Amino acid sequence: MANKKISELTALVTPAATDVLAIVDVAGAETKKITVANLTAGGGDDHFIFNGSGYISVTTEVAIPIGATTSDSAYFNYLSTALIPIACRVVSVTTQSQSSGGSTDFGVYKPTAYNQNVTTSTPLGTVTIASHTSGTVYTSTFDSATYDFAAGDRMGIGIESTTNLNGTSITILLKKI
Repeated sequence: MANKKISELTALVTPAATDVLAIVDVAGAETKKITVANLTAGGGDDHFIFNGSGYISVTTEVAIPIGATTSDSAYFNYLSTALIPIACRVVSVTTQSQSSGGSTDFGVYKPTAYNQNVTTSTPLGTVTIASHTSGTVYTSTFDSATYDFAAGDRMGIGIESTTNLNGTSITILLKKI
């Protein structure tokens, strides 16, 4: 191996956690070894978010905008769905609204087409907040395999409340799987 360039070595496609790599410790000014497990454990965060906000003016089930808009919609469309970039799981949905009121249901959906009606779609699951207070932040946890998405899937969040929520903001936390 001493007479080979790294580019001439055989590629290792699926390294084991205990395989070792060479790494330059810039602070220590020397080359050291590190296992694949230690290298990936110190890596970046495996979570990401989608944010949205909109005006929810009805008490029937609608799609929450991902991004921002001033109109609510009974359909999952380009304003109310996110195209999933990598395999991931919905961990939680955090919301807050402009108005106080009664029971609110949040559902996670996997629409199969644009302009799919929310009320005729089946959620992967829902969480109910018994009552909500204006400006209070609520976090609903979904973290299970039921809420897994593949790269290329569409994701939408539906909401149905017994009162008009008016201005509503949402943060959807996802993690890579």
